[in-house]
Amino acid sequence: MTTKLPIAIILPHAALDIPPEFEGRLALDERDIFNEADVYTDLIFDFRDRVTHWLRFPYARALIDVNRPDDPAMLKRVGDGVVKDITSYGRPVFKPGLHPDLAEERAIVGRYWIPWHERLDAIAADPDVKLVIDAHSMAARGPKKYDPQEKMRPRACVSNLGDATGRANGYSGTTMPVEPLHFLGEEVGRRFARLNALCAYADPGPVVLNTPYRGGWDLKAHGLESRQPWAMIEVSRAMYIGRQDENSPVQPPRMAEIERLREALWEAIAALYLQLETATEAKAVEL
Repeated sequence: MTTKLPIAIILPHAALDIPPEFEGRLALDERDIFNEADVYTDLIFDFRDRVTHWLRFPYARALIDVNRPDDPAMLKRVGDGVVKDITSYGRPVFKPGLHPDLAEERAIVGRYWIPWHERLDAIAADPDVKLVIDAHSMAARGPKKYDPQEKMRPRACVSNLGDATGRANGYSGTTMPVEPLHFLGEEVGRRFARLNALCAYADPGPVVLNTPYRGGWDLKAHGLESRQPWAMIEVSRAMYIGRQDENSPVQPPRMAEIERLREALWEAIAALYLQLETATEAKAVEL
């Protein structure tokens, strides 16, 4: 049996399931929930037999988003909180009059959001965990609520809450130093360059840093002060879904593309882990 690496993989947006509290209340259909999800990232990042921690939130991010702060004043977009009001394509989540009231929202936070973040707290405090990867995907062109001009996105981005160079920008620091973040971006980019995208508008350029996303609440709440480096990886769905917008039909996973992405990502993540461990050992020798 292969020894597991002391890495944590977290997947806050991979699921498609509807929580029981929302049955019969949704204005969204299966297609809406599919197009809003980081769909099939639990297959792409399925390293549960290779890492010590693999954590997947079980419900659709179109409905409950554990990667958002439990504070409306901290949200960048109205309606984009823990309990969603509107999708990234501008569609209302609930039927008129059926949105959870404040008491229900607080119960949902207690039932789902708090346990998720307690588990991330435990990962951040675990001295045996050496690296955390926050795993996501993104549409090839941004939804209109996120990118009003529907900008073309790269094949992947890696993020540490910093700027386009990986340096601190607006927070108390970053969740991963500049050098390993650049290393991760280069490793992912080199491997992704060998893979074909499924639609013509997939940007063939390199993996970029902190663009279009710098990282969400999981990184901010747990990665800034943790004992180990955290990085977010966003994979363009152009690599395994193709052209996609709010009207795209639900489609089954394309396993050939997913398996190629999985192995490319694992090679990059394992290479980063080795680099981090080598640097730690070298520092210990110096001391």
